Formats: sequence, structure tokens, C-alpha cells
Amino acid sequence: MTLTAQTPYDMAEVNRILGAPRAAANLFGYVRDGLLRDAGCGLMTASLYDLDEMRSRRVYSDDPESYPAGNFKRLDRNRYYETVIEGAQPFFSTKIEEIAEVFFDWEKIESLGFGSNLNLPAVADGRVVGTINLLEKTGHYTPDRVEAAMAWQPLATVCFLLLHAGDVETDSFIDGPPSSSGATVVEGAEDQKARAT
Repeated sequence: MTLTAQTPYDMAEVNRILGAPRAAANLFGYVRDGLLRDAGCGLMTASLYDLDEMRSRRVYSDDPESYPAGNFKRLDRNRYYETVIEGAQPFFSTKIEEIAEVFFDWEKIESLGFGSNLNLPAVADGRVVGTINLLEKTGHYTPDRVEAAMAWQPLATVCFLLLHAGDVETDSFIDGPPSSSGATVVEGAEDQKARAT
């Protein structure tokens, strides 16, 4: 049987990374570089999910001041949740109005100069184990860029599975401790409380 499908990554390099220490973080770095090259990105984060508590935990961030690793972010049942968490499909948009429909922090996203997003799910055994979250300027995540990013999905899944093999409460794709002060921070919780009153 001849395989003709092309992958954007070098399997020899992937095998080298997997066999070395800190495989989760190093493989994530390799995936990050590939996504930057093939799909483009102005800001990248990565998240693990705690669906029982309807929250995600950030395990990587390009911008720790705006989006610190270690923080939790509340999940809302909306189009994003249906597409990514229940449907295991990527969620992408090309303008801030679409982002505002599903993300409570859309004003922060806009203030950072972004108006297009792509959330790439890592899927194993029929469930989403994490997402890589990309932001870029308005109009950026067109279907061809989404397709280029999706070629990295198998390796993204391996990254998250490696992270799950460690301490899922604290491990991340970055060196050192999470930037959270030890207190559990759930971004968007105050907005949720305000809407409930």
C-alpha cells in the first residue's frame, strides 16, 4: 500500500522529540512553530478542559500578561461549545462580531488588535482533550488557513495526551510554574455572576 498524503511535519524529528525529556513541551513548541508558519498567528494559547466544572485551564500563552498560563476560563454552552467540545470540529471566525457572539472576553481580544480566531481541537478517544487557540487580524482565518492548521491536529493531540500523562492540574507546555498566584482564578466568572442577577 502506498501512502501519498503529505504531512507538514518531519516524522524523524517528531520521533526524536518524543524520545527526549520534556516531550510534551518540546513537541508543543514544534507544533507551535508549524502553525505559525502554515496558518499564521498573532497570539497563541492552549487549553485543557474540565467539563465537569465547565471551565478550561490555560497551559500555554504567548502573552502571559494578557492571558496568563494557569488561569481557568469559564465555558459557556454556545456555538463554540457545540462546535468544538461536542462536535470536535475547529471553530473559526474572521471578524470581531463573530468572536463577540461566543467569547466573553471579546473586548480584550479586540483591544489587542485581533479580529479573527481559530480554535483547533485535540481529539482522542472521541473527546476533546484540549485546544490550541489562535488569534490574528480581522479576516485572517479563511478556510484554506484553517485546513493548513488542521494538518497539525494529530500532533496537537499527542501534545495534550502527553500533558495528560503528567499532572493535569498543574503541568503546562511552558517552563517553570504557572503564573497564577496559587489562587484559583476563573476568567469570566464575574461576568457570569452579573448576568445571573
